[in-house]
Amino acid sequence: MKLFLKIFFLIPVFSFSQENYFNETPINISLDSINKQIIYQTNKSLFFIDSEKLNILNRKKILGSGTLNLHTIVKKNKILFLDKNGGDIFILNSKDSLKKDDNSHIKKFFLGNFHFIKNDTLFKHGGYGYWTQSNFITYYDELTKEWQIYSISKTSEIPRSADTHIGISWGNYYSFFGGNTLIENGSRIKNRRNKEVWSFNFNNKEWSLLGKYKESNLNLNSEIFSNEGDLYILDETKQLFKVDILNNSITKYKRTPILYDFYKVNPLYYKGYVYYVNNKGVVSKTLLSEITRDIEDTDIFYSENHTLQIILIILFVSVTSSICLYFLTKYRGRNKLRFIKNKIHYKSKFIELDDLSISIIKIISKRETKLSEILELVSQSHLSKIQNERNRNLIISKINLKLKILTKNKSDFLLVSKSTFDKRYKIVSINNSAYGNFL
Repeated sequence: MKLFLKIFFLIPVFSFSQENYFNETPINISLDSINKQIIYQTNKSLFFIDSEKLNILNRKKILGSGTLNLHTIVKKNKILFLDKNGGDIFILNSKDSLKKDDNSHIKKFFLGNFHFIKNDTLFKHGGYGYWTQSNFITYYDELTKEWQIYSISKTSEIPRSADTHIGISWGNYYSFFGGNTLIENGSRIKNRRNKEVWSFNFNNKEWSLLGKYKESNLNLNSEIFSNEGDLYILDETKQLFKVDILNNSITKYKRTPILYDFYKVNPLYYKGYVYYVNNKGVVSKTLLSEITRDIEDTDIFYSENHTLQIILIILFVSVTSSICLYFLTKYRGRNKLRFIKNKIHYKSKFIELDDLSISIIKIISKRETKLSEILELVSQSHLSKIQNERNRNLIISKINLKLKILTKNKSDFLLVSKSTFDKRYKIVSINNSAYGNFL
């Protein structure tokens, strides 16, 4: 009789053995840190597993979940079922049936989004739906029970839109990289990866482009888990990496046999252990130190974005060049003859000339001028030809004398010579070799 009673009481224990659910399809695992439990979601059930001994504490069959694409999270010790593709949030009622707990009506707009909890607020970033792609962060408003767009600073950069990307919430920041992105004409290309690494600062509400990661360093078809600011990525080949956004580094670890037992469900980190679903559909754990013991390689994760620095450098060079050019032009201008109204300036000095002299100089400065043309300018009808010629020569001599005094140049400013085209004519030209060009 005693033996019968012992067997009778052991039956429930055996019925809660993990081996009884390995035929169910694993979906994800989440952490209930308050109760020190791992919550394991399959396509049919929720299993509550002790984090130390890994024995099943409770099991709930989820009714009405067969047609839904859900992902469980634990928020304030409350289990929420998130629609991966939309904004619906479900909870379990007393009969273990799913009950809609939000007022949103967002359907198939968050395909491939990344969700995270920060300061007890549920956030979603990115996603795809209705032939468009999101580049903003949304949060779940507990009062209205609806999704709202999280506002950013007016001075913020605008981030790259993305879906099926990798994200991590650390400190006061959220960072993301990878995933699908849009090309310039708005078409979504499935095999095109987003190479940019973006980070959002929750303090000043600004996005910043950190740079571009090296595709050769990382295969993003993988499972991820995080430990504070460290993001761990296990790729298809069972290669484990650690990405440190803050210090811009990526660490590649040597493969260990236990990694080949990880099933394609995101693991989670808790108190030194990595919890994962193994290939038998059973929740297991291993020390993080065991799978990160041997380092194979380290490298920078992304090439830093120097766009702002380049713009500032170009702006500085442009302004400096403009200032230098201004002063150089001004300095050179001081050593050249310049017309200002009825005066000719040279360095800090000037001379005044009558209107007729100014007119003659302006004409000759543009082209070589026949001496006869100058005569026509100075001629007065009541004077004889000889008197007019004398006045012409006198004006030319007067101009030359004043320019010599102004510049302290011994050469004549206006030169009279025979025309190179016709020796019968004389021309007047400015002595550019001695006085330079006019400004």
